[in-house]
Amino acid sequence: MSDSSKSSNVNSSSFASILAGVKRMREEYGGEEQQDKEIVKHARIQKQKEQSQPTPASQQSQPESTTSQPRTKILEKSQPLQRHTLDKPTAKPVPPTKSQPQLRASNNAPRSLGPSEILVARSQEKNPLLKDSMMKNISWKFDAKILSDYYINSTFQILFLSLKYHKLRPEYIWNRLKKLNKGSIVDDEHAKKKNDKNLRILLCVIDIDSYHETIRKLTDFCIKHDLSMVLAWSFEEAGNYIALGKHFDNTPNKVSKSLQGFRKTDYNSNLVDSLTSVKSINKTDVSNLLANYKSFKEIILQNSSSSNLNESEINSITGLGTTKLKNLNSMFTSDFILNKKTN
Repeated sequence: MSDSSKSSNVNSSSFASILAGVKRMREEYGGEEQQDKEIVKHARIQKQKEQSQPTPASQQSQPESTTSQPRTKILEKSQPLQRHTLDKPTAKPVPPTKSQPQLRASNNAPRSLGPSEILVARSQEKNPLLKDSMMKNISWKFDAKILSDYYINSTFQILFLSLKYHKLRPEYIWNRLKKLNKGSIVDDEHAKKKNDKNLRILLCVIDIDSYHETIRKLTDFCIKHDLSMVLAWSFEEAGNYIALGKHFDNTPNKVSKSLQGFRKTDYNSNLVDSLTSVKSINKTDVSNLLANYKSFKEIILQNSSSSNLNESEINSITGLGTTKLKNLNSMFTSDFILNKKTN
């Protein structure tokens, strides 16, 4: 017989003997039933205290095995509430799927927006700039399909014009512009899909003596037809501009960084940059002017005034001599647009 069955028999016999003893005492002394219940309750509590005392180590293994069973049942009941990642408990872990390699743009990829060489129109075949400039050191080829004279890329195209030829045939540039039609690509089919962010340059070579009026009219022409005019004093200089344009097209990021400056946005820095552009005026002079006049407006008013009181106040500022004051006064009082004939 197991230990559990023995303990149950002992418990039942002990309670039976207690009840029998209590019954005899009640019959002998005439006790009440309520008192009997309290005595039985007291006996049960006493028995539980005796059982709660620590047992030898040999007997402790059995309660542990009995208490482990309810825990497994609790786990089995809570198992359906968990999210399963495997269909069967015996299934092997599924290895992670290999993701497809994504195609990423390589940093070494060519960054040019156009062909590797400059495309030159057939009409420029006898142009001396192709042999007398940096164009002889850069790759180019003739192409009869392009709409411009020199095709750098889809957003950068050049029309060439000699002022001597323009004096003989002034309608030439109009016809060339109509042919270009502000197109940004080679084919005419996509000309309607162009955007208005393209750079179209009119490269003019000044090879005549009286060029001022001609340049003025061409400037007006460029403004009305969204062209940027670049002036060159020789065919060699014009060819260098075209070659450098293609060179910059091959390294756009490098060029954009080199062209970007650092412009300060605070008031004092901009004021210092403006006033130091005047000849012989330095940052210390600007600081002294601001310390006395507090604002750029007051500096202009005081320096452009001809009263003796203002002159004495300005002369008292440290570091400002006659030459510096004369240069400031000349800048503030002269015409905004300089239009004088040079001797």
